[in-house]
Amino acid sequence: MIGAIRSRSAVFLALAVAVAALIAPTAAHAQRATRARSSNAVLTVDVLDVGQGDAILIRSPEGKTALVDAGPTRDAAAQWLRAKGVDSVDLAVVTHHHLDHHGGMESVIRDWRPSYFLATDSSHTTQSWLKVLKAVKAEQITTVFPTSKPRRVELGSVTLTILPQPPHDPDDENDNSIGIRLQYGGFSMLMTGDSEPPSRKWWLENCPDLLRDCSVLKLAHHGSHNGTDSAWLDVVRPELAVVSLGAGNSYGHPHSQTLELLKAHHIPLVRTDQWGTITMVSDGESWNLVSSSLARRDGKSRGRAGVVAAGDSGRSRRR
Repeated sequence: MIGAIRSRSAVFLALAVAVAALIAPTAAHAQRATRARSSNAVLTVDVLDVGQGDAILIRSPEGKTALVDAGPTRDAAAQWLRAKGVDSVDLAVVTHHHLDHHGGMESVIRDWRPSYFLATDSSHTTQSWLKVLKAVKAEQITTVFPTSKPRRVELGSVTLTILPQPPHDPDDENDNSIGIRLQYGGFSMLMTGDSEPPSRKWWLENCPDLLRDCSVLKLAHHGSHNGTDSAWLDVVRPELAVVSLGAGNSYGHPHSQTLELLKAHHIPLVRTDQWGTITMVSDGESWNLVSSSLARRDGKSRGRAGVVAAGDSGRSRRR
C-alpha cells in the first residue's frame, strides 16, 4: 500500500507541499488565465484510446501536464505520451488500484518521473500495483493523497479539484475511486474513475456543488449500468458524455441501461471504441470536440437531442 512508502504525517506534509507548489494566489491565477486566452493558447484534454481501461491526458495552456490513469497494459499510456510529444508530466493520478487504470503507470513513472503522484491508500493490492509503488519510491516521486476535504491543484490556469474521499470500502475497490473536477474558465469536466452507487451517493450528499453543471462527464466504470444513474445526471447535467472502453469487450460495456439513460436525458455520447482517442479543446470561453464527427451539443438546445458540427464553437458555462 502507499502507506508503506510514506508515513501518514509525511503524506499530509507532502500534500501541503504539492498544493503550495502548484497553487498560486487567486489574483495570479486570474492573470495567468487572461494571458493564456490572449495568447490563443488552449486547454487540451485527450481521453486516450487504450482499450478496455482509462487514461486521460490534460495539458494546460501554459504547458503543464496531468495524466489521470494509464490504461491496462505497460505501454498503453506511454505510447500516447510520446505520440503527443509530451516530454514532462507534472501530476500522475491513479484513480484506484485496478489494473485497467494503473497497468501503464509504472512505465510513465520511470520514463517521465512526474513531479507528483496522486493515489489512495486503499488496502486493495496486487503484484502489478506493488510494481507501481516500487517505481514511485525508486524515482523519489512526491506522493499525495485525497483527504476528507476537497483539495485544489492548479496546472497553470487550469484547476483540478480533488473531491473529498468517500469512506474506504474494503470489499469494492471501485468505490475507492478518486474524483476530480477540471475547471478552465467556463469549461469543466468530471472524472470519477470506476465509482459505483455508494461513492457517488456519498459525493451527492457531501459535496454536490463540486459536481454541478459540468460541460463533460467521463462515464464511470466504462459505461457500466452501475457507473451512471439519473440522480447523478440530474446534478452533473453534462452537455456531453465520454466513455473509455475496448471494442468488443467481454463485459458488454457500455451497457444498454446506460445508453438508454443518456438518451432519456438527451446527452450525446462519444466512445473510444468507436472514435479512438477523443480530444476536447477550450480557450476558457468556448470548447470544441475536435477528434470525431460528433461535436458538443449547443448549450442552448438543452432538452433536445441536437448537436453542432465538429469545429463549431459553443459557449462554456461558468459556475
